[in-house]
Amino acid sequence: MNASLDALAEQMLAIAEIVSAQEKEIKALKARGQQLEEHDQAIMVAFTTFFHVLAAKRIARLEEISAILHNIIGVAQHEAYPQESIRLLQRLATMLHEQSATGAAEVQVHRSPASENNAA
Repeated sequence: MNASLDALAEQMLAIAEIVSAQEKEIKALKARGQQLEEHDQAIMVAFTTFFHVLAAKRIARLEEISAILHNIIGVAQHEAYPQESIRLLQRLATMLHEQSATGAAEVQVHRSPASENNAA
């Protein structure tokens, strides 16, 4: 009976060690996932900043850049690029589209007939 209890205790210790190792691996994976997410966000900021600089210099409008991104997305899907890359481009195009719509609304507000009459 003592032998079976000793064997059971050893098995439980082995299981505890396995669980502990898996918890460490999970923590490391979560940390790596956070790093990748932060890297992804940094890429988004860099791209949007670049696109806004292009728009500010009147080289291209945000709508045009968004359309180009959609064309790139179509090619990437057709050529079976990784889905994560395609999703990044899709999020970027969506964000640019939303920002260009917001910018157009802001321009319309600033150029409303009432504000033009007040300026005169």
